Amino acid sequence: MNSVLSEIHSEGCIAVLTIENGAKNFISEPEFIEREKLLAWLEDNPQIKALVITGKGRHFSLGADVSLFDAANVSTISEKLKKGRELLDTIEHLPIVTVAAVNGGCFGGGLEIAMSCQFRIASSKARLGLTEVMHGVVPGMGGMERLSRIIGREKALQMILQAEMLSADKALSIGLVTKVTEEKDALQEALKFAEDIVSSVSLTQINAVINTLNRAADGHPDPSFGAFETTLEEAFGK
Repeated sequence: MNSVLSEIHSEGCIAVLTIENGAKNFISEPEFIEREKLLAWLEDNPQIKALVITGKGRHFSLGADVSLFDAANVSTISEKLKKGRELLDTIEHLPIVTVAAVNGGCFGGGLEIAMSCQFRIASSKARLGLTEVMHGVVPGMGGMERLSRIIGREKALQMILQAEMLSADKALSIGLVTKVTEEKDALQEALKFAEDIVSSVSLTQINAVINTLNRAADGHPDPSFGAFETTLEEAFGK
């Protein structure tokens, strides 16, 4: 399925969502795949246990197209950013395993997308950063909050305000990246990583674990309520 700036297809039980927008994969639309279309596609493919997000070609994404910035259109940009945040919140809360396969540059909105995934697999040549301050603005799709949750407040403050561009190894050392691969293209390693996690468990188990962790992160008073019972019924109810 093609949608705005992306294409999504299945490889067995794993979905691959590819950002496609020129050599730099600019995020010219914050809602780089329509949220409702993504959810509908997943509903139509109930076998999917994991989603891998990557960029076509050399780069994951170099972020927003700065040429589209215009203070005169701030209300329009704000509405688009809202849709982008809603999309990334949806990806972050999907009850399946999510992995970003990061090649080349992963900056600004590109890194915001990658951080909406649970895991990030990077090629050794990848570089990552929230570089919006270089253009006089700040991240607009929830990237500041996500980075703070992933690497801690102090490191996030420094990284954002100094527009740091980290090597893959540096990103690994601070916990921003899950794994670095020497392969030129991180996609195959990300697919293998996802397959290793989901191959021996049922979708019901995956849903139960991820939904529980999501509810816990959201402050739910009893995040694991019903999880054991649901999996018990599947495993022993036949």
